[in-house]
Amino acid sequence: MYEVIPTERFEKDVKYYVKKKGFVHIGTDIKAITDELEKGNLVGTEIPGLKIATEGHTFKVRSANSDTKMGQSNGYRIIYYAIRDDEEVYLLTIYYKKDDNRIPTNQEIIELVESYCM
Repeated sequence: MYEVIPTERFEKDVKYYVKKKGFVHIGTDIKAITDELEKGNLVGTEIPGLKIATEGHTFKVRSANSDTKMGQSNGYRIIYYAIRDDEEVYLLTIYYKKDDNRIPTNQEIIELVESYCM
């Protein structure tokens, strides 16, 4: 079993979407993904080109947003960092695909990994 660890940034992002956007089902929407991560199934696609000097891997996975009824393609994106040897998964951030200004750059993702996972 992997330990799934939500970072402070991830928790702030979830609160933002609940309070500011009214996405009250976000917890339910992402539960299936966190359940898979706990089983060690690293779902989603690995983010290429990140220059991080560690043993971990950074992934992006899609999740439907049941509050908008739009399906996965217009739902949430969860960025997480997995350390296979330690069986740990860090939930770095979550964003709604239509929120262009909240989509993290590669440099921001690297900074999140360095802040929370090292």
